[in-house]
Amino acid sequence: MQRGTIIRHRASWTLLYYDFQFRNGKRKRVRVSKKLAKVSREYPTERSVRHLAGDILAPLNRKQLQPESSLKIADYVDDFYFPSVKERLRPATIDAYKFAFSKVKTKLDIRLRDFLTVHGQRLLREISVGRRTLIHIKAFLSAVFKHAKQEGVLDGLNPMVDVSVPGRPAKFKGAAYTIADTLGMLEAVEQEDISDKDIPRHQTASDVIGILSMTGLRQSECQGLRWSDWDEDKQVLNISRSVWRTTVGPTKTAASENSIPVIPLVRNILVRRRDRIKPSPIDYIFAGERRGTPLNFHNMVTDVIKPALKENGRVKWYGFHGFRRGLASNLLSMGVNPKLIQAILRHSDITTTLELYTMVQDNESREALEKLEAKFGATGLIFGSNDKSK
Repeated sequence: MQRGTIIRHRASWTLLYYDFQFRNGKRKRVRVSKKLAKVSREYPTERSVRHLAGDILAPLNRKQLQPESSLKIADYVDDFYFPSVKERLRPATIDAYKFAFSKVKTKLDIRLRDFLTVHGQRLLREISVGRRTLIHIKAFLSAVFKHAKQEGVLDGLNPMVDVSVPGRPAKFKGAAYTIADTLGMLEAVEQEDISDKDIPRHQTASDVIGILSMTGLRQSECQGLRWSDWDEDKQVLNISRSVWRTTVGPTKTAASENSIPVIPLVRNILVRRRDRIKPSPIDYIFAGERRGTPLNFHNMVTDVIKPALKENGRVKWYGFHGFRRGLASNLLSMGVNPKLIQAILRHSDITTTLELYTMVQDNESREALEKLEAKFGATGLIFGSNDKSK
């Protein structure tokens, strides 16, 4: 256990002590100094500041502070965090974290052990990005400090926990395709005036639109489907993997790894597709040009779907997730129990289903209120009949 040496340097009391730190990628025992207080009536002697030195030395003597904690946060992220989590986190998550890191890397020159909640709050206030990006930055930094705690590099509270994201939360406005939108897309993609060489690509795009609109699958899950996942006897699709760009991995959550029912319309799409391409059971239902790889949905949108919709001009493309939200909204408008919608989308929390995936159209709101008006009218109740101000 070290007590350190307290010296008077100019008009201040300074503590000299030894600490293990990372220097040039190696752990080294170095002598460091830290200012304790100014010489004053409150701190006139070395003895009067000894308790301040004790506060600094206590974590070191208890071995709570590891050498890695002396790294600048940016260096810790590059050298320890990303290499450690690359096999554990989903590729999409790592990509999002790297984007968030790029926005704050130059501002993370503070040591890991010195970063406090106030630093996190100031950081979010100083960055000129949208609120959604700030949320991602907070989540990323919180994950970094959680990792440091789990690895024994730090001890104590995660400094990002009590950081508030500036700004007013925006109302979620995710697109949800209506049944009419989906039919319009299919009509645009299945146009008759296309060349013979383009027919297979348009058929594939049509199949993707049909399956996504009637199953609620995520884009990544649809890309990861193999023919062996279709249990034709039980009429279900077993969802067990997802594809992000070119990486095949597990589903987004444990709840997502489940089976979904195959209704007759989806079955017809699968049967017709199987008859056309004559696949083997291990092939992807939507296979890429290279054997054994899933289809690149981004290229399909760029090469087929968007040009077809642009020529048609009736439906706007908002991304694949609009089919998933659209299915939830369409089922809700038909009176389907929200718990059933949650099961179909395989959400672990019904709040997610209701808040982010079920969109109510204005005409449906009007119809609902008109039904309420009719109910009140049937009772003979006249609003304002007791108004005595006239």
